[in-house]
Amino acid sequence: ISHYKLKSTIAKMLHKLLLPCYALVLSAIHFDNTAITNDGGKISSIFAKAFSTGTLGGHKFLQRKTGSDCYSFTPTSQQAPTVFAIAKASEEYCATVKADRDTKKSKSRVVIIGAGVGGLATAALIQSSCDVEVIVLEKNEKNLVGGRCGSFDVTIDGVGTFRHERGPSLLLLKNEYESLFEVCGTKKRADGASTVAESYGLSMKQCVPAYQVVFDDGDTVNLGFPTTYRYEDMWKSSIDKLNSFENNGASKWAEYLETCAAFLDCGLPNFIEEKLDLGSFQNFVWEALRDGLKRWPLQPHSSMLNSLFTSPKMCALASFQDLYVGLEPSENSGQIGGGVFRKTAPAVFGLLAALELHPNNEKAGVFAPIGGFRQVAESMQNLCIECGVKFYFETTVTCVAEDGVYYVSKKNETASDSFLPADLIICNADLPFATETIAKPKGVRENESKYYEERYDWNDNVDYSSGVIAFHWSVNRPCDSLNTHNVFLCAKNGDDARRSWSILRDNTQNLTKPSDPFNFYVHRACKTDDSAAPPGCDSLMVLVPCSSLVRKENLALLSREDALSGYSQQFNKDFVDLVRNAVFFRLSVLEGLQDLKNSILDEVVETPSTYANYYNVGAGVPFGLSHGLGQLSIARPGAESPDQDNLLFVGASSRPGNGVPLVLIGAKAVAKKAIQKLERMS
Repeated sequence: ISHYKLKSTIAKMLHKLLLPCYALVLSAIHFDNTAITNDGGKISSIFAKAFSTGTLGGHKFLQRKTGSDCYSFTPTSQQAPTVFAIAKASEEYCATVKADRDTKKSKSRVVIIGAGVGGLATAALIQSSCDVEVIVLEKNEKNLVGGRCGSFDVTIDGVGTFRHERGPSLLLLKNEYESLFEVCGTKKRADGASTVAESYGLSMKQCVPAYQVVFDDGDTVNLGFPTTYRYEDMWKSSIDKLNSFENNGASKWAEYLETCAAFLDCGLPNFIEEKLDLGSFQNFVWEALRDGLKRWPLQPHSSMLNSLFTSPKMCALASFQDLYVGLEPSENSGQIGGGVFRKTAPAVFGLLAALELHPNNEKAGVFAPIGGFRQVAESMQNLCIECGVKFYFETTVTCVAEDGVYYVSKKNETASDSFLPADLIICNADLPFATETIAKPKGVRENESKYYEERYDWNDNVDYSSGVIAFHWSVNRPCDSLNTHNVFLCAKNGDDARRSWSILRDNTQNLTKPSDPFNFYVHRACKTDDSAAPPGCDSLMVLVPCSSLVRKENLALLSREDALSGYSQQFNKDFVDLVRNAVFFRLSVLEGLQDLKNSILDEVVETPSTYANYYNVGAGVPFGLSHGLGQLSIARPGAESPDQDNLLFVGASSRPGNGVPLVLIGAKAVAKKAIQKLERMS
């Protein structure tokens, strides 16, 4: 504090010789805007609030902001602190602060809301780079660290334990995971470990082939072979199958992947990482312009595919990744640009096919974390703890203020309301949920008691990815006809193929009978990691796209518990039963799966209302905002809050987008902004 001694001396003289109210004024002045109490509140505003309130409530405000031990007086009955008492408190507090700062400099505090992947990565990056206090507040229990990136167990007596994934089941861009541990970790490569990440317990194994695609007529094809696997029997079978779909199907497929690789090599650094790479534009421009603009990257994906392939099956193979970004491949003639600004994938998203399936691109490959995605989350948490990050679980942030966060702690089956001061706040809660609830300007709430209310609402003026109905099946026998990753597609004809994507087009449930066209995904973890189920058994996860929750104004006004109860009614048992039977119908085309339902020992079902309850995701969608051009790159919500300078956002619904690797890339950008803000504060 500039001129501390001089100003403190003046304050003491005025206290003794003049009116105590002047001491109050100068006490506020000499702390001005630079001195901060030990818990983050400005002393000047504290005294002003206590003095102007003039009630016992004002005294309680003073207690909350400074802590009960920061001053020695205690008001009696309903009397407010006197001016003399406040002046005395200011003098004593000034002495305490000076003594403390003579011994050590107080640290800035960063509070991170949510222990999802974005929160964990940002916490590790900041804590490993700055001498600050980083605290992560997570509403769920410790076993849900990582948010949607995690696993859960089902134990069946006499059989054993089955592991299931809560969200992601395939791992892409593994270098993004490894670099986090290399940048933040202090461990070296342990004996036998090929990466620093392995030293923290994160081991990743490539899935070869990357996918099995199963069509509704029973045709199957395996995709995603690295160059080293070429000329093996499974690869040869794949080539023959592609050629059976249409003439020269395999060579057309290889050419398509080369175009997608050019999109990937340019798109990833320039538009996702936002790092200018001029050298990558040469191939990008060539692919975009050649063959009379057949490969133009901003046209609807289906327009590009229809110009390259004649078979609906080849078009389906080249576009199923559009589901990941919440879009359909088909052109929508009733919208600008064929719908690419809203719900239709632009052709540039072919880069996802290269990311997963290209044979020799250094970024490509589908991997599985050994031990499941729980191992990813726990390894990241261990990294954070090693760096010095503090965690508080079962702690729900209910309101973000300029100087900290209000929260409710539910540990030990009791609830307590508190306020945690912060210099910088980073919100890993889903952005469209947060901006309508916890991060909404607190002035809209009538009084301070409202700051502790838990609510569930979201911004419905944006476009979302599809919802998901997930079936987690613990099966008493192996399902050998399934690969690790399996995509079930409809492509008997062009009309069926288009209808199968309708859920992404208009967010309405069009499935009325099991034979209706729809697409879905099946994960069989034991194919790559046999620790996922007891010997002779299997763990299966089925993900079926469905509509998202439909926002209701009357539910938005209710408590969180009542609102979620209302939204759960949007997915009734009859519809879930219909979806399950439709999945069984489609699985029956594979050998040995005709009677699968009789082998299921346990089932866990999740719907959009489940995801809303666990993770506070807007509209109950696990993939966040969709990625049409209107919500892509700089058009997607950025990290910085427009309403609060010390509030940043990180996660799937903010820039650059959804999926664990993109969230990790976003965390690096957010951590960089956070460190810059902290440096300016100091």
